[in-house]
Amino acid sequence: MKPDTMRKIDATLGPVICAALSLRRWLIGRFMPRKDGVLNGVKKILFVKPAEMGSTILMYPMLRRAQQLWPGVEFHFLVFAENTAAVNMLGLVSEANIHTIRTTDMKTFVKDSLAVLFKLNCMRFDVALDLEFFSRASAILTELSGAAATCGFNRYTMEGMYKGSFFSHPVQYNCHIHTAQTFLSMIEALNQPTGQIPLVKAPVKPLEQLELAKLATSPDEKSQVRRLVSENCPAVNEQSRLVILNANSSDLVPLRRWPLDNFIELGRRLLVDENVVIVLTGVKSERSESEHVQASLGSARVANLVGQTSLRQLLVLYSLCDLMITNDSGPSHFASLTDLPVITLFGPETPKLYGALGRNKVAIASDLACSPCVSSYNHRATACNDNVCMRAITVDQVFSACKEFLI
Repeated sequence: MKPDTMRKIDATLGPVICAALSLRRWLIGRFMPRKDGVLNGVKKILFVKPAEMGSTILMYPMLRRAQQLWPGVEFHFLVFAENTAAVNMLGLVSEANIHTIRTTDMKTFVKDSLAVLFKLNCMRFDVALDLEFFSRASAILTELSGAAATCGFNRYTMEGMYKGSFFSHPVQYNCHIHTAQTFLSMIEALNQPTGQIPLVKAPVKPLEQLELAKLATSPDEKSQVRRLVSENCPAVNEQSRLVILNANSSDLVPLRRWPLDNFIELGRRLLVDENVVIVLTGVKSERSESEHVQASLGSARVANLVGQTSLRQLLVLYSLCDLMITNDSGPSHFASLTDLPVITLFGPETPKLYGALGRNKVAIASDLACSPCVSSYNHRATACNDNVCMRAITVDQVFSACKEFLI
């Protein structure tokens, strides 16, 4: 199913189902109250995070905190099939504990959802957490998982998205802290006394103190990726400085794209340095676009790897490169697993919430009065039809930031 179709279904059927489940929970609660307040002895947790591969990386601190609170806890994930690789990157979840739903069409989606919900109910989770800000489907799946306790975002008195009132631990979404801190607050909500409204009344952990996942690579993996770069660009040598241009962005918010002509002009300026080799990355569907960029650059020092790497190979590539310039998308977060310097270009969303974490990560934004215009308060459906915020970021700005890392 296309993202737009899924959003329409979520917006129309979602509120009705959430309201029905809220009534169901109220009726059940009169006879069988659910666990709330501090959760002790948690052994199995289900994380419901169907979409957004990049933000999955930001969950690492919350998983580590859960391990501190409940040593030996077992993690399970419920995701869309195409996002399995992102969970694997965390290095804390076994393959057998990743439960998937295919989204190829509505029939398959419903069939897989019913099958996985039956399976999850038999597993008897201590708690299930809905990690989506912008989806009612994830809230519905969380409630129907059969977990003894549930946690998710609640709008309380704010004009946010209605997701029902069935969570045992409802957390107020805070648009003023980073997403990694928001995720961490959900675990803290499970460790708060009964009756606190709204959750979470606990200090926000500073970003610099968050524990981040780290990529471990083998010499063989690095050699394989080096060969792949050399095969695509024979001009590469030991003195080459590899600079990634990642001109794509998720189809979910296409307004996040910096103009392709700007990436081309930036590439030309970078190639003035004879040691620089441009590496183009992206998914297979963007191959024709990348070929246009390669042809426009007109240099032998361009390696076009778009559609030619697995996600694992892409991560290994990050460990070998000197710099990446990217739109606000998953790769900026994947790079947090390494020390690769990254310059991320922001417009409809904000680095204050979604900036890449770790060393050598820089964000550039034009900070227009209308930015950011994508949030949980408008269901991620911005009214914008012209991303001036991205076009306002100049090639001069980005090139100047690049020089800081390439001197």
